[in-house]
Amino acid sequence: MSFSVFDRGDGRFDLMRSNAEIGWIADRAIGFGGFESRTTARRAATIAHKALTGWLARQRRIDAAPQNARALRVRRKGAVDQLTLGDVSVGRLLPHSAHLNGASEYAFELLLPPRVGASVGGAQIMYLALMRHGLIRERTSEVQPA
Repeated sequence: MSFSVFDRGDGRFDLMRSNAEIGWIADRAIGFGGFESRTTARRAATIAHKALTGWLARQRRIDAAPQNARALRVRRKGAVDQLTLGDVSVGRLLPHSAHLNGASEYAFELLLPPRVGASVGGAQIMYLALMRHGLIRERTSEVQPA
């Protein structure tokens, strides 16, 4: 099953699946939410980042970085959990508040490199990788970006 993209009209887009928001695009950031734990959100971010960097390498016709050459890590910067490669921030982990069922959800957001304008294509690649790993699940509550 694919997702639909809805334009909010302010440069932001909602990524929807079965009438539930599963993610967003805001400027250079692509995010996905609805993960049961911080660990699962980090794993999802790692899978999505690997898919995204491989796709970007193919688009630019360059070799992708070797796997595990630079692991995606979480670094706390103030109140924000930054996703980093070495010393470079490539995104962040986002806690979400409790939903109707009382469960907390987590999300991640990855930043596209400067001068990459293919955010919807990048979101599709990330989504397909998350689907292959069973990390996108059906739900009835909406996910809101932080």
